[in-house]
Amino acid sequence: MAGRALPSDIHGLDVIRLQDMVFQARHGCTTAERELGALFSVSVELYLDTRKAAASDQLSDTTNVADINETVLEIVTGPSRNLLESVAEDMAEALLDRFNIEAVRIRISKDRVPLPGPAAGYEVEILRR
Repeated sequence: MAGRALPSDIHGLDVIRLQDMVFQARHGCTTAERELGALFSVSVELYLDTRKAAASDQLSDTTNVADINETVLEIVTGPSRNLLESVAEDMAEALLDRFNIEAVRIRISKDRVPLPGPAAGYEVEILRR
């Protein structure tokens, strides 16, 4: 399981961001959420040292964002979960296991929330190392 990262753990590291990747999925606690599905927006911050890639100008010396996107897609559109917290944690663990990164920040939101009044959505953000 990924460890909880502190801001000091990522100080001095470089950041690669993938912002607002959008996927259709069926996560939620209610039957309606799982039947109707929702749009999930995922932003990922990857903390790593990019100096080798900058010097070589070679994709093989960095983290390929297409591979990151594929991993996020796999988790978000995989088995339904009750909580966004579970989706975010699974995503963080997969990214830390598969890629040469020091830490990852995941922000995931969904556009439909079963609340009695208007709401723009629901969002969870985690930082793991």
